[in-house]
Amino acid sequence: MGCVPNTEYQVLPQQSAFTSGMAVMISIFTFGHISGAYVNPLTSICAVIVGQTPMQLLPFYLVSEFAGGISGYGLLLLVTPAQRMKFGDGSHGVCTAIPNADLTTAQALGAEIIFSVILSLANCASWDPRNFDQTDSLPLKFGLLVGTLIMTGGAYTGAIMNPVRSFAPAVWNNEWERHWIYWVGPIFSAVVVSLLYRVLVLRGKSSRNSSVL
Repeated sequence: MGCVPNTEYQVLPQQSAFTSGMAVMISIFTFGHISGAYVNPLTSICAVIVGQTPMQLLPFYLVSEFAGGISGYGLLLLVTPAQRMKFGDGSHGVCTAIPNADLTTAQALGAEIIFSVILSLANCASWDPRNFDQTDSLPLKFGLLVGTLIMTGGAYTGAIMNPVRSFAPAVWNNEWERHWIYWVGPIFSAVVVSLLYRVLVLRGKSSRNSSVL
């Protein structure tokens, strides 16, 4: 809903960033103690690689995340007037992830990798047992992190960092312009960052259970 245009058919950057960040915070606070509130395949992949979550649970996380994203956008369509589900020029559906037209494909991919690397590092650090005394107010910290990244990178690629977040609007609106960027960027970052963190930082230490998105 934070992506839906106002009466002037505009979406303020602050609106989208703040609502996204607070949605992350609420998800972690509400469901973190139950499932980890990963929500994002990037986080689920990181959790498996660093040993936070068993590999056999990964398919269940991924199915749940994509089912949640697709059904969530469907609910948005259900409760929102049709004329509000398009941007002012009517070219794209709301929430559709499309890189800035001024960016080359390489620039857009690079930007999405940068944002995803930062989120992946934060995930891995939150599970590090040596970081135990820094995990107070963790839901708020991740909410602010996600909000900051979206505020910073929104003008580039939207700073999506989540294949589910890009896939659901693409399915409902049938918009696939440079869509692969939003899969390659987050997944590549999750795999590389978590492998490096496990090998170079954890060095065989066990990660600990933590509620993160």
